[in-house]
Amino acid sequence: MPSNVAAYRSFRLSIRWLPEEASEPTSTIVLTAAKSGVFLDTRFYKGSSEIEWAFAGYRSTDPGFALHTSSEEAEDSGTNTTLPDGTTLEVGEMVNFETGKMTQFEEIWTDEEETDGQTVLFVKNASGTTWQARAGNWQLALGRAEGGVFWAWQAEKTPGGEWQTRYSSKSGKEGRGAVFLPEDGALEGWEEESSVEWEGDVWVVLERGRK
Repeated sequence: MPSNVAAYRSFRLSIRWLPEEASEPTSTIVLTAAKSGVFLDTRFYKGSSEIEWAFAGYRSTDPGFALHTSSEEAEDSGTNTTLPDGTTLEVGEMVNFETGKMTQFEEIWTDEEETDGQTVLFVKNASGTTWQARAGNWQLALGRAEGGVFWAWQAEKTPGGEWQTRYSSKSGKEGRGAVFLPEDGALEGWEEESSVEWEGDVWVVLERGRK
């Protein structure tokens, strides 16, 4: 890992459930902090507010938070190979939500490195019901509102510098909604492993990038 990389953005290009053909029915984005390995993974069915699944946690350990809508077995296990065009082929086995059965799969991913540490921030609330992350021009959030209602969203910063929600679950709008993380200049006291008050809750700073 290059020393100047603060986080990674991963976008899935396709999934193939063997022996079917490859397709991409979702908007799948993963943000991963370079130092700690904390990550958020959100997957929306394209053109809808329906969540396929969403995870948050640390690489190489069990997710600290998981929500999905179609199966009780959502984790995958696979091996990665870098292809000649720079994309990554992941091969493994996980539950196919459409069939409910463990199925071999092939996924193609493209990854981006974020070297501007000032844009990188990963947090969760003290109760562990909400996780949120920013890396460059993307933000993700997922959580569970009162009453056990799950929600998630994906947002991208426009060329004009405004954050725009690309996908959001209906429960997210009805619950906490898309509240974007403060920019770097407004993060005084937001040190790693510290607790801060924000938006009426207490938050734990999991990882914060620097200049």
